[in-house]
Amino acid sequence: MIEAEVVSFDLDGTLIDHVFTDSVWFEGIPRLYVEREKIPLKEAREIVKREYDEVGMERLEWYDVKYWLKRFDLGEDWWGLLNQYRSKIRLYPEVPNVLEKLRGYDLVMITNSPREFLSIELEETRIGNYFKNIFSSTSDFGQVKKTTDFYVKVSNILGIPPQRIAHVGDNWIFDFVIPREIGIKSFYLNRKGERGGEYVVRDLKEFMKKLQRIK
Repeated sequence: MIEAEVVSFDLDGTLIDHVFTDSVWFEGIPRLYVEREKIPLKEAREIVKREYDEVGMERLEWYDVKYWLKRFDLGEDWWGLLNQYRSKIRLYPEVPNVLEKLRGYDLVMITNSPREFLSIELEETRIGNYFKNIFSSTSDFGQVKKTTDFYVKVSNILGIPPQRIAHVGDNWIFDFVIPREIGIKSFYLNRKGERGGEYVVRDLKEFMKKLQRIK
């Protein structure tokens, strides 16, 4: 079996939980809308969510906090909005130890999180120095999903064949199925333990153990 040289991580739901991003989208923006429209928070949340759904996850705008501030006429202070919820940014407990123990590999991050969110998440958690490369599909490649084409581009940038990359993430399709189609050694992270299998892990400690077996 070909040894993995690069270990790749998804971000939200893998290294960092979803509380921060959910707080921005479903608390922060609705509260700004309340201030502007003088309506109840519940009503604002319903309006905002309806607008999110109308745009849909298939469009780049859905991920763009600047777009939503402009669409709702809420000003331009996207950094202030994100910074307001900085305290909600939380690494999963095992992450620091796992990253430290995997320093022998080239570590990269592959995410569809836009750079605006990435910047504050990396600043707050201080994990950026562990990673040789950080790729955002939305900001760097203009793609909303981590497609086979996206993974091929990342592999080319890294200068190694996909077979020498191991990847872990919490989306069955985009972190597990699709990267496997081009030969990446992908693992599906299911923290709730709802799915089992040789390439399914419940946390990153289990991923690290399975990674050592494919050397």
